[in-house]
Amino acid sequence: MFKWAGNVEGATAAVGILVRNAVDHADPGPTAENRQVRLKLVIAGDHELTIDVCDPIPQFRDFEQAATGEEGRGLWTLRRLGGELSWFLCHDRVGKTVRARMTPGPVAA
Repeated sequence: MFKWAGNVEGATAAVGILVRNAVDHADPGPTAENRQVRLKLVIAGDHELTIDVCDPIPQFRDFEQAATGEEGRGLWTLRRLGGELSWFLCHDRVGKTVRARMTPGPVAA
């Protein structure tokens, strides 16, 4: 069994925020074939938890505003939980990945 040494409740909330955002904001429409949202969790050797949520929409308009709380509160809350946020296109350019990195230790909110 492998256990992450960080704030598990905060990480669980971060997963919920990212998945909910993908489901709520990345709906490709009723005619789209690929409606998948993928979740990947990785714990690196330095005990950093990486949470990746992939969705089929290749854009993320207003990412900075969302991350700072100017547009919604989800990503802002995630940052307050200690998540370092980024986003990038998937390797196939069909969608995007929103990533949160979390490390064990005190959170500087």
